[in-house]
Amino acid sequence: MINTFFVWDLGATKCSAGIIEHNSVSNSITCKKKTTVKLAETTSLEDLISQLEENLSSRMSEVNAICIGAAGQYDGETLLLEGVYPYPMPFAKIAKSHRWPSYAVIHDYAPIVCATFTNYMSQPNNVLRLNNSPIDPRGRRLAFGIGTGLGGKDGVLFPDGSFWLGRNEIGHFGVTTPPMATIESLQRHNELIHFLHSLQNFNHPITFEKILSGPGTSRLHQFFYPSQGILSPEEVGIKLRDGKAPEVLDAFAWYIGLFVGSLQLIFMPEGGVWITGGVALNHLEAFESPEFFAGINASPAYRLQRENFPLGVLCNQEHALIGCGYYAAKQLFKTNFQNFAQNNNYR
Repeated sequence: MINTFFVWDLGATKCSAGIIEHNSVSNSITCKKKTTVKLAETTSLEDLISQLEENLSSRMSEVNAICIGAAGQYDGETLLLEGVYPYPMPFAKIAKSHRWPSYAVIHDYAPIVCATFTNYMSQPNNVLRLNNSPIDPRGRRLAFGIGTGLGGKDGVLFPDGSFWLGRNEIGHFGVTTPPMATIESLQRHNELIHFLHSLQNFNHPITFEKILSGPGTSRLHQFFYPSQGILSPEEVGIKLRDGKAPEVLDAFAWYIGLFVGSLQLIFMPEGGVWITGGVALNHLEAFESPEFFAGINASPAYRLQRENFPLGVLCNQEHALIGCGYYAAKQLFKTNFQNFAQNNNYR
């Protein structure tokens, strides 16, 4: 039996959406169509929905279920992300007026970790594996993304096919002194932290998000090359890909590794740590740097056990849509068509 879901990946500047088909016999999930609409080119949530439906030649009221992975916090009525979305996001009101089927608005990284439960992971083009450790299908896993921000989610798959998703704000971990870094790495780390504290108007706590995401690479470049002024992340990205800022690349790779090592110790994810996000995908060379694994090993506890945890980068742009489809299939839709998930609490 084929079930059809309308899925969203809603960010602060654009919305990708797709039509997902789920074969309940083979338990396979396929993205049949997809589209992307810039929020700046729409005037309201109603207009955004209209454009998505037109582009996908499908109405949201006619599918089996709807899953919306979104940045911000959904309070059961409206999606909230202060000062970011260009117009209100009153999903509950629209769902009622448009007679939507069972639907949910979930944390934008929930679909990412959901995708790791699917056959998406068995397709080589979708995943850049950073080690050869097998994926434990029942093991706890964590997915995070380095982009405008730094977000993530952990999850566990149960034997009956249901799953649990954690609640965390991993991007806001404070950057602490690693317990076993080399003398050179520790000196670089201490000098960088001092530099960040000295920046004018930099009053925010120094978290991994401030170093890795958004203007993080610009701050790293300013630290290593102060005479070149303040460059945009895009300008720094060009230099990194051209090999013209090796110190920045090494530091960037080391802090990703330090973050991964911290996550391994906190979550002990036998199902793996999976990395994605626009910044990460634009700088895959960081994962080839020895500094990446040096950063992981700067937190050496349980090192041998952690080396058996799978590690990789989610490369295909469909993983959020596939993950929303999996969530819809397992949490929103049943063969008797009973809508048992109308309480759309933010998860």
